[in-house]
Amino acid sequence: YMILLIHIKMGGMIMTDFNILRKRYSDVLCGRGYNGKKTADCILQSDERTEQRLVQLGGRIEKAIKSNEPGVINATLKGILDISISFSQNNSQFYHNKNIKNEIFNALNTLEKVYNDTTVPKGNWWYWEIGIPLSINSIFTLMYDYTDKSQLKRYMAAEKHFNDRIKLTGANRLWESVIFAVRGILLSDNDSIKNAISGIQDVMVITDSGDGFYKDGSFIQHDNIPYNCGYGRSLIQELAPMLYIFKDTEFENKNTDIINTWIEKSYLPFIYNGRTMDMVRGREISRYYEQSDLACTHILSAMLILSEMPEFNELKGTIKTQITDNFFEYASVFTAELAEHLQEDNNIKPKEIKPYFMAFNSMDRVVKHGNGYTIGLAMHSERTAAYESINDENQNAHHTSDGMMYIYKKNEPKSDFFWPTIDLQRLPGTTVLRGSTVKPNINAAGDFTGGCGIGENGVCTMKLISNENSLKANKSWFFFDKEVVCLGSCINSEEESEVETIIENRLVTDNSRFTVHGNEESEGYIIKGAYLDGSHDVGYCFPEEQEVNIFREIRSGDWNNMSIKSDGKSYKGRYLTMWIKHGRKVKDVSYEYIVIPKCHEEEINDYYRKSGIRIIENSDSIQCVKKNGTTGVVFLKDKTHSAGGISCDRRCIVMTTQTCGTLELSISDITQKQDKIYIELDYSAQEIISKSERINIIQLVPYVCMEIDTCAARGEEQHIKFGGVKNV
Repeated sequence: YMILLIHIKMGGMIMTDFNILRKRYSDVLCGRGYNGKKTADCILQSDERTEQRLVQLGGRIEKAIKSNEPGVINATLKGILDISISFSQNNSQFYHNKNIKNEIFNALNTLEKVYNDTTVPKGNWWYWEIGIPLSINSIFTLMYDYTDKSQLKRYMAAEKHFNDRIKLTGANRLWESVIFAVRGILLSDNDSIKNAISGIQDVMVITDSGDGFYKDGSFIQHDNIPYNCGYGRSLIQELAPMLYIFKDTEFENKNTDIINTWIEKSYLPFIYNGRTMDMVRGREISRYYEQSDLACTHILSAMLILSEMPEFNELKGTIKTQITDNFFEYASVFTAELAEHLQEDNNIKPKEIKPYFMAFNSMDRVVKHGNGYTIGLAMHSERTAAYESINDENQNAHHTSDGMMYIYKKNEPKSDFFWPTIDLQRLPGTTVLRGSTVKPNINAAGDFTGGCGIGENGVCTMKLISNENSLKANKSWFFFDKEVVCLGSCINSEEESEVETIIENRLVTDNSRFTVHGNEESEGYIIKGAYLDGSHDVGYCFPEEQEVNIFREIRSGDWNNMSIKSDGKSYKGRYLTMWIKHGRKVKDVSYEYIVIPKCHEEEINDYYRKSGIRIIENSDSIQCVKKNGTTGVVFLKDKTHSAGGISCDRRCIVMTTQTCGTLELSISDITQKQDKIYIELDYSAQEIISKSERINIIQLVPYVCMEIDTCAARGEEQHIKFGGVKNV
């Protein structure tokens, strides 16, 4: 696995060996020949896929020629690429098979009729400019030694006809750059590669607006859609091979520190047990052929390729922790080789994942990794869209960012049929007007959304304002070591439809048992707690007796639930749904409940009292919860209010943690509009241990006063830690 130096000096000039560049890219596409059992299984899967592609090839080519539809041409070329990969794998049954070679070039000859430098594009631009060229370049890389170079030049001319410059943003810009890079390798064209490297460098930055990666780890595509594991996944999936291929050449990109930052802040937080979080996959959640385990495999595959380079070597322990058996179901042969070799290397230990909380205020998302579970929370604001729906995809995802809370745990049912079968009007964590819809793609209403935290504790909030009806609500979540306290206040609606807050709507195992601690009523249950066992072990607690509705059902559905594209199959899923019915035309109603993602049933009895949790206030001005020495406060008005030992004069969120004479504070202006925030604490302090630059201390005694400069802070969390703290 040594990286070879692939350039030589001639007359003082660096000359690149394009043959070795092609070899590197061929390795990425079809593997190096590692003979592991799991790799062999991947090759067998690849061969089975190639057998299907060979059967389909004639019909697909005929359809492509007749229709001239770019999606059909793209699918046909992806099939030819699969065949080319098997032809090039030395452990494949199709390795260097002459008949297969002839099939490939006969297909390419025919497709020149519809993809050439005089074709007038129609339909989706992406296929002409990106999808089709990506496949063509990979095919010619693998088949280069057998290729008629005049045909190669014609196809490259066709690519330039559709796109002769790098002009897009985010993942699309990276795709363009990859096309230019591989085209440069195939044509031995240094200028094309230099253009590609420039395009790649344009993407490898931190942005504060538009598409790209943000300082807090957010990734935005299409201006307002959280997309870390969608377009962001595609970006790193394409970027990693380019960095690997051009390593130790004149084209090497040395700005690799930013990649490690992305992995730590923008990718790993959204991965759990071989799956990525759907809340950062945009409309891709509606694609039956592209679910979260496949997305996770592609991200981990990119990390594996990067880890072949010395500057990313420390990734291996992290990757080893995340790889599951599902990885090999979707991995390429090359990344299966790397993963299997990593698993067999006893010198590399899996990296322990410690609990933590992260707020992604640039895209209205929150993540909490706990012991044995992970939580994702999807919100929206005037900065982000409620959801994306284009190209007839993700059509009914109306409430997926209305405070939907995802709890991920091991040994639960796979999520492959979650979206076809879930009741999209009752998503866990949301407050909704029954039967309501939300417009896609446009920015939502409200500027008060975001979070901040300290260690594994955090607080976040969303001012829910519907664009389509009169529903409004203050929704807040307080994350502690074992539980999430969920508060709602000022829930108002002038509509005749029922307003509901959905506590849970969970895909459950057939043998799971749900028990309630309370009494059954005519229309529901009056309960203090509930527990879902089996492989779930999730608890629910209510500070005061709460009337809830509970429904356990088997739901059937198909992918047309979300998209016009379907695999034609029907799916069934067993669901446990629990919700609070607020009523019709409601005014200033509220809710309070606690979710314990990992617990035992006996803990549910009197959980609120025993846990140390105290709900200090849940009003139109403040939402505040305290657990032992940690307090979270949501200040809802631009007027001085006090709660939990904190006074504040502006809308914002604050969290404090007090331990052994120290007090740490985290604050965020989640409106991203304030200039300054004034804070007073019911504590004195002897010293400042550490602080963010934007925090200006006015006094430490007789009580702490400070002013936070939030002008252009863009929701960034500000932290300060005091020593010698006393309650005054």
